[in-house]
This record gives sequence, structure tokens and C-alpha cells, in this order.
Amino acid sequence: MGEVTNSVGIIGGGVAGLAAGIALLRQGAAVTIHEANARAGGCCTTTDVDGYTFNDGAMYVAVPEMLDHGFARLGLDREALLPLRRIDAMQATRLPDGTCVSFATGLDVRVDGRAVDIAPLRALLARWEPVLRLVADELATHPFSLVHLLRKGWRELPKLRGTVASQLEKMLDDPALRSALGGVVLYTGLPAAKTPAMQLIGVIALLSDRFWLPEGGMGRIPEALAEAFVHLGGELRTAEPVERIVVEGGRARGVDVAGQGRFAHDAVLSAVSGMATATWLLAPDDVPSGMRRRTVRAPLSQKALSVQLGLSNAIDASSHFMSRLPWLREQGQALQPANGLPPWLSYSVPTVTMPELARAGGSIIELYPPIDQRLPAAQWDEARANAIADAAIETLSQWHPLDVAARRVRSPRDFQGGMHLYEGAIYGLSPGADPRAQFPHETGIAGLCQAGQTTWPGFGVATSLMSGILAAEALVGR
Repeated sequence: MGEVTNSVGIIGGGVAGLAAGIALLRQGAAVTIHEANARAGGCCTTTDVDGYTFNDGAMYVAVPEMLDHGFARLGLDREALLPLRRIDAMQATRLPDGTCVSFATGLDVRVDGRAVDIAPLRALLARWEPVLRLVADELATHPFSLVHLLRKGWRELPKLRGTVASQLEKMLDDPALRSALGGVVLYTGLPAAKTPAMQLIGVIALLSDRFWLPEGGMGRIPEALAEAFVHLGGELRTAEPVERIVVEGGRARGVDVAGQGRFAHDAVLSAVSGMATATWLLAPDDVPSGMRRRTVRAPLSQKALSVQLGLSNAIDASSHFMSRLPWLREQGQALQPANGLPPWLSYSVPTVTMPELARAGGSIIELYPPIDQRLPAAQWDEARANAIADAAIETLSQWHPLDVAARRVRSPRDFQGGMHLYEGAIYGLSPGADPRAQFPHETGIAGLCQAGQTTWPGFGVATSLMSGILAAEALVGR
């Protein structure tokens, strides 16, 4: 990239916006980040509630080498700035017949406490590890291109046929193992039987020890990036919601900020979702036709209800991720809202890995009970949200003693209003969406580029960071 000296305004100080800002500062730009909330970090922040550190969004770092690639591209020493701790006790899943499947490190897998034959798991890893490396080392570090995909990944493409369920059934005979591993992809909002095979890389990440936490919690990621951004001379302006991207003569000229007026910039980079850029930030007449079509057709991710508990007691959780799930082909039931107490739940206990996130001797539980996805975010009042939270907590209390000292419940309305997520969709676009549904970094408006989870390489902490870098490179390249 050639050096630039222009002024760039970035909308959104999440991981993508901060990464874009650092990349642009490295190229000589004068950069201002306009962040709507009182602090930077977006969906990667944490909040202290009565001595318990709760995640505001992102819950872990998957495939940390992707984070390393991003930090290296930004000229930052990830190991020094952001030490990570591996999640050693990964997952425990109890199935309808009472079978418990647990995954620790590597292929230390047990069914009802007994070691299993790991040969099929080794075969699964051998087949799919190259796909994970292709994504982490090649595809996610370059702008999306069918030519690049075919040139680097043609050997792996035949593996991507079918669904996660069909791939697991092809390679694993044990129904308990299949069901436990199928539950890994429920975060997509889809059961394994409807999740594209590509998402099997999440299972491979679990089996190859690629789930980690930053020392101090997830909020340390944006804190480290914000410190680097300011140290390099960037201006980070918080509590400044952008109301409009100013477009004059077909070119982005700056932003209008609530209560602050107009900020003139030579270029603008939007690090909120592409749908939000098109719907909230651009005047209707300024929205390019391609962006308008993508917004209308956008396959949104699921909405979520978050229930977080700070406990005075240490619960008997054996793993960081805990779940009670149906068998593989029935796991769609785990995504359906219950009438009464939910029989199936997946939840995390981050204090299994990092006890210091809670008060001494205490625990943290974070869960997302299933909800009616048809209900618009605006209709989620506190009474509705708390009724579902109460039912989920009642179910949990049958499995663990709960001495609740702190509680936080957030609904789709909170995610939309407080975290500015379009229609409350927690990932923006569905994790199962075709990459062609993502918004290009170049928007079609001169001087305006797009970053964030709805652009390549998609959702997640490391991928959001890389999206900011790629968007900054696209802006400089223009």
C-alpha cells in the first residue's frame, strides 16, 4: 500500500473499527473513531456487575492463530499485549439416555468417564484440519475472491458438500460422539442437520485445542487495540453516535454526530453492519443499488436472550461449556422456545477456566435460552425477557445449586438499542450464509468503505479484526 495523509473517520470502535484505525495510522492517515457507546470495544467488551465480569458479546477466542495474523499485520506483538489462556476442560454434554460425553484437551474424550476409541476422531481431524488451516492462514487473511479460493483450496472444496450432521454421520459410528460434536454448531442458530459442512471447522477447533481466553477476560482485546490506536496518534471519541454519513457529489465527505455537528473527513469507514450502514447511516438516495439489494436479501443471524448469573458458590461444572441436548438429528428441538421449563440448555461456565472473573469462591454462568425468532426486537419488554430467564434459571437449579449474587438479562431489544445490532441479530448475517451474501469492503460510494461482521471474513473476534484490516487496505488502495 502506498502512504496516505488524508483524514479518515471511522464509525464504530469495536474490534473491526479499532483494527482499521491502526492500519490506517500505520499508513500515515489522520484517523478519528466515532463510537456511540461510552467506551470502545463493541461486542467484545466485558462489564463488571457486583464483582463478576460478564461478557457483553464475544465469549472466547477461536483459532488464535487468526488473531496472531491480524496483530502481526497491524505491527503489534500479540503475545506481549494480549496473553491468552487455553480452555483445557472444553465441553461436557449430557444426552437423553443419561450418557455424558466430555472433551478435555486434545483427543482426551470420555463417555461416562471411560476413554473412547479415538481412531475415528483422528481420521476426522486428518480430513478437516487442512480446511481449518486454509481458512485461518489463507482465505481469512485476503479479500474474498473465487479465484483465490480455487487457487488455494481446490483440493478441499469437495469436502464441503452436505451438512455438519451428514459429515459426522459419515465419519463417526458412535451416536453419542456425533450428538455431542453436533451440539458445537448450535451457536449458529441452526441444528447440525441444517448447518453447512463448512462450519465443521468449529468442531475441528475444539478437537485441536483452539479455544482460548485472554488473560483478564474478553474485554482485554479491544482494550489492547484501543491503547495501541491512541498511542499511534489516533483520536478515539466515545459517546458520539453518528447520525448520518455525509455524501456530496457522490463521495463521502464526513459524518454528522449527535450533539456535536459535522466532522469533515476525506474518507469514511463504517465498522457497523452493512445493513445498519444502508438503513440508518446513509440517506435513502445515497444508498448504492448493490448495497440496497444486499440489505433487503440479508439472511440475518438469530436474535438472542442472554442470561448471566454471578454465583456466590462454586458449582460442580466439569467443563467450560456445558449442555443437555437431544440426539443429533433431533437437535433442532434445542433451538425451539419451550412452554414452561426448557428441557435442553447449553451454557458456559467461564470460571472453570478463569476463576478470577468471579468473586472469591464464586462462579459465573452465561446462557442463551431458545426464544421465538419471529418476535421483533422492539417487542421484547423486561417482563417477557425475565419470564424466559426465570424458567431457564429454574431448569439450571435442578442441575446445580445456585446461590445467585448478581444477575443480568439482556433481550434482543437491548442488543439492538444498546449494542446497535441490526434488528438484534447477534452475528449480523447468519453464520450459515453463503460468503457472497456479505457486503463488499468497497461500497460503491467513493471514499466510503465497509468493515465488520457482515463483511469478509465474517463473524467472530479474529475475523472482525481482519475485516477492519482488509477494509482499511481497500480504502488506501483507492
